[in-house]
Amino acid sequence: MQIVLMRHGKPKIDTRHRLNAAEFGVWVEQYNAAGIDTECLPTQEAVAQASRCAFTVCSNLPRSLESANALGVERIGAYSHMFREMDMPHAAWRFPTLSLQAWLVFFRLAWALGYSANAESFKSAKARAHNCAEQLANLASTHGTVLFVGHGSLNWFIARYLKRMGWLSADKLPKKYWEHSVFYMPAT
Repeated sequence: MQIVLMRHGKPKIDTRHRLNAAEFGVWVEQYNAAGIDTECLPTQEAVAQASRCAFTVCSNLPRSLESANALGVERIGAYSHMFREMDMPHAAWRFPTLSLQAWLVFFRLAWALGYSANAESFKSAKARAHNCAEQLANLASTHGTVLFVGHGSLNWFIARYLKRMGWLSADKLPKKYWEHSVFYMPAT
């Protein structure tokens, strides 16, 4: 049994903004609606890895679904809101104006510390990631090899839960677009 966690392709959205927090909230909505940049194609290795998987799981976000298509996946076995990226909180503040990267770091840290305005709580997101890991493990027991075309933060938490469940991986976690890590259940 194998589970492949792969990060989606590069989203087609401008990331060079300076925004206030309210504008950052609008950007988050646009990011969640964005597809992938078709000029940033998957690597041959990513396409080959995807082709070896018997079952594919995606989130319901366009960047996940379009990435599976770009990988040559002919049939998505399951896609669900449950597998979406962990929510990014935001606020309606009009001041200060910061870079997009600064807001991403600030709100992700604030979220981990308990701030969850306009987003699911950190505790709920971790519970959802645990459920995702369990569902992927169940699918792997049925289909043998499962590809999850997922998201950065969610993949990280799923990987932690898979390891707690006894799954092993020699790969580093996928941080860059199209990167992947393969988890396997050792023979007993």
